[in-house]
Parts: sequence; C-alpha cells; structure tokens
Amino acid sequence: MPRYKVVNNVRSELTAEEEAERDAQREASDLDVSSIRPQRNGYLDRTDRTQIADWPLGVHTIEEWQAYRQELRDYMAAQTRISTQTAWPKSPVITVTGQAAYDAEVAKEGSGPAAGEAARTAAERAAGYPGPGI
Repeated sequence: MPRYKVVNNVRSELTAEEEAERDAQREASDLDVSSIRPQRNGYLDRTDRTQIADWPLGVHTIEEWQAYRQELRDYMAAQTRISTQTAWPKSPVITVTGQAAYDAEVAKEGSGPAAGEAARTAAERAAGYPGPGI
C-alpha cells in the first residue's frame, strides 16, 4: 500500500528512498527501549520505602519486595523492542490481590479457571497494575 506526503498542499506518493528512510526511522525508534526506563525508574522509586527496616510491609516480606525490585531492574535487559515489550513484573500486592480474586472466583459453584483469570485481571487492574501496586 503506497504512503503519501503533503508538501505545499500537494499530496504525492513517497519515493522508494523516502519509504526506506521512514522504515529505517521506525526501526530505530522501535529498538530504542530507553523510552521505557523512566517508567521503570518510577516503579522503583515508589517501592524504595519498602526497603526501610521499620517500614510497615503488612502481609508482605522485605524479601518479596527485594525480589520484585530485582525483577524491575532485570526487566530492561530483557526488552529489545518497544513493539514486543513484555508485561511489567507484578508487585507482591498485585500478585496477592490477583490470586485472592482468582481463588474466590474458582471456589464459586459452576465457575472455572477462565472466570478465575478474568477475576484476577480485574482485581489486578483495580489494584493499579500495570504499576508498582503499593
């Protein structure tokens, strides 16, 4: 399918060279995963307090939060393209919330795994996923 440009209010088809240049720009942009680093850094910043020795962690342990924070650090190394970005790691809060919703739904008579997964997804979104979920 041809692509077009507008120059001086005149619409014309892109040349083969212009098509190649745009494709190269799009490819370079897709390979620049540094644009997701600020989001990852924000998730780490919002969980910094979980590493303070006397911070109330509720039902979660400092080890769970440390593991989550390591997953966030490792996340960048696993990303090679914006177009194929994988799901963000789930914080301990998100994980527990989703599992509780899944278990509750599956325990209902006549329910099953598909309904449980739908309940998990809804509960995780309500808890703030994708995000640090704290």
